[in-house]
Amino acid sequence: MRILKSLCLAFSMYSKIPMPNVYWSKENMRYVICFLPLVGAVIGGILMLWFTVCLKLNINNACFAAVAAAIPVFVTGGIHADGFIDTSDALHSYGNKQKRLEILSDPHVGAFGIISAVMYYLLYFGFMNEITIYGETAMISLGFVMSRALCAIEIVLMKTAKNTGLLYEFSSSINKAVTLIVTILMLAACGLVMIFLSPYIGGAVLLMLMLLVLYYKFFIAKKIGGITGDTCGWFIQMCELITVIVIVIGGRLV
Repeated sequence: MRILKSLCLAFSMYSKIPMPNVYWSKENMRYVICFLPLVGAVIGGILMLWFTVCLKLNINNACFAAVAAAIPVFVTGGIHADGFIDTSDALHSYGNKQKRLEILSDPHVGAFGIISAVMYYLLYFGFMNEITIYGETAMISLGFVMSRALCAIEIVLMKTAKNTGLLYEFSSSINKAVTLIVTILMLAACGLVMIFLSPYIGGAVLLMLMLLVLYYKFFIAKKIGGITGDTCGWFIQMCELITVIVIVIGGRLV
């Protein structure tokens, strides 16, 4: 029952999918982060369904790409996009760590956040417009799971930037050993399937995501002073963009 409650809390927090009301207690939050990758699985499943519909109805690539770019926002309610925008604002600040944390907490959107969001979705739409086969779509769908599995692993292993906030509550309440094992297994399973679909492209995606993890750990977290819910959103968004870019470019080179 506790696991089901953690599942409901995970989907309530990280998606707009209706869930039963569950009391936010430390006991109920013990396995919340374990289920974060499952939100990605839902997004990936919807993307595959939309791709199939486009093929059956002969819908053009531009329409497919536009809806594909919107699907993660529809499912998550934009929680990760919001974190991406806030983190972009903070990273472009010349202030110290405390100033950047203040920017992350500021409900207002700065110019750099808007510019970064526009650039992000232009790139995402443009590269999604190049997706034409099931194999590429399947790998992108797996990427939604992998991005969240990597984020969950970081939540377990990396320190938070502050001792308040929802991410701190999660990181201090979760069963870290179980969360780490479950999310590593999910990441490994998705990685193996991706390599099975295309050894070279799958390997390139994994390599680039690992490089992003290192960049996130030694640059982003260092500039902020640790991870926050917003920086996790930034990380997930960047994982998804990098996955699409590598798959498209790799597909043209292989």
